[in-house]
Amino acid sequence: MISGIDGIRAAYQDAGVARRYVEERFTTPLGALLHDRQSQVLRRVISAHASPDVLEIAPGPARLTTSVIDIAGQLTLLDASAEMLAEARSRLSGVTVDTNYTLVRGDAFCLPFPSRFDFVYSFRLIRHFGPDERLRLYREIARVLKPGGRLVFDAVNERVYEPMRAIADGKQHFDASLDREALCAELAAAGFEVESLEGVQHRYATLYQLQVLVAPRSAKLARLAMNVVDRVGGGEPLEWVVTCRRA
Repeated sequence: MISGIDGIRAAYQDAGVARRYVEERFTTPLGALLHDRQSQVLRRVISAHASPDVLEIAPGPARLTTSVIDIAGQLTLLDASAEMLAEARSRLSGVTVDTNYTLVRGDAFCLPFPSRFDFVYSFRLIRHFGPDERLRLYREIARVLKPGGRLVFDAVNERVYEPMRAIADGKQHFDASLDREALCAELAAAGFEVESLEGVQHRYATLYQLQVLVAPRSAKLARLAMNVVDRVGGGEPLEWVVTCRRA
């Protein structure tokens, strides 16, 4: 299992990994559900706060970028992987929008920007690090955000994830999990106030059974059923989309 800054960086310095990233993780009904929910939250928050200068950290192959590029005034994409940026450039070349966007190769722990952004978002990055590294990331993001700017990212719910840890440990990357109080506390330590925790993947055991039992026969039916289960909700979600405000 890969963890730590160097391990995460090395994992994505591969053209094959970059090329297959979306297909392997977000085209199954369960992966597509997660992508849709994340996209919906991002669009809503960016639109609500009229965020003209937006930074995406670790966009990978522009999975979420294509969902919000039409509503961001000026979009900057920063990734440590040249291979991921190449995939992002290829995907965005087929998107016709008026938004100006810039691709930058750089380090999320040492962002090459002054305090200029209204909005920062990052998915499938912060969760891969331990508490000290997460605090470094939060503080670096706070540094480049204007006062009152928003950060949106994904976090794993400890109450649901920890019982699955034995299975999850076989995954390629380490995923940190937190309860609500711990998550809010570590963000406060970095100068952020949590505005919302929006749950995704409610009733994960049921969603997983739909993926295993129904999706092989009908991906469309599995996806429809998953949407109903997740929107009805109930219980703790597997993940949150976190929206917080820089003090």
